[in-house]
Amino acid sequence: MTTTLKLTAREIAALRHELDTAGFEFRRLDHAHFQARGEGVVVSAYLSGKVVVQGKGEAAFLEARGLAEALPPPLVEPVAGSDESGKGDYFGPLVVAAVVVDPSQEATLRQMNVRDSKKISDTAAHRIAAAIRKLCPHAVCALTPTEYNEHHERDGNVALFLARKHAEALAAAIADAPACARVVIDKFTSTKRLEDALKAQGVDLPMEIRPRAEDNPAVAAASVLARSEFLLGLRGLGTEYGLELPKGASLEVEAVGRRFFRDFGMEALRAVAKIHFKTTKRVTEDLF
Repeated sequence: MTTTLKLTAREIAALRHELDTAGFEFRRLDHAHFQARGEGVVVSAYLSGKVVVQGKGEAAFLEARGLAEALPPPLVEPVAGSDESGKGDYFGPLVVAAVVVDPSQEATLRQMNVRDSKKISDTAAHRIAAAIRKLCPHAVCALTPTEYNEHHERDGNVALFLARKHAEALAAAIADAPACARVVIDKFTSTKRLEDALKAQGVDLPMEIRPRAEDNPAVAAASVLARSEFLLGLRGLGTEYGLELPKGASLEVEAVGRRFFRDFGMEALRAVAKIHFKTTKRVTEDLF
């Protein structure tokens, strides 16, 4: 098992002191504060603040230090959950996934380390998503950057068309799971907007719309599936132009964007990027 945590510099320093006191063996690791090995567990603390805990003693290590995530009550009925990926990434598609989880599948998903995709690596997201596709009813709705830009120019608000995509994905997944009893969504816009979008798709089930809903296994599974599909879409777009398009909206993204705009022009940029981002001005302003 593997768990990824996000800690502050002070918390990492305190953890190092505790592990040193407990007799852990320390090793150097590139781009990391330290890597420490103890009985049944390896702890790698990276400069980014990410701390990765691995090994058969992972659960006991986390629980002893109050770092274990509290599990929500177990499912008692089939639940549909949805989440999106790519909303904050300049390059690549916007992807919404929905997954229906039966109570009999919950333990399997936990064993697969299904959780909020922001807490797992890209490699793990692909591996876990492949298993989710085989195990659970699911649906994916994706907008290419070209489609995304058209929707944004028409609606002027990402939340409007994102709500529709959540509803479309949920309706499609639920169609393959007629016993589904309720819907859970990680809240990103008004509850009424989401309720109206679901009703427009014919979804008439009890709805739970709240922040941090990834603690629900259906939403967590949807998060992983959406992330995997986003990464595949991002890779495919880069392949079309013979380069690797980075994730996020960082300085690296801006640098790649400038080269891309210089080499391929604005119409091509619209095919790979979300043009309304402020990144577009920074990518193009020095080149006009």
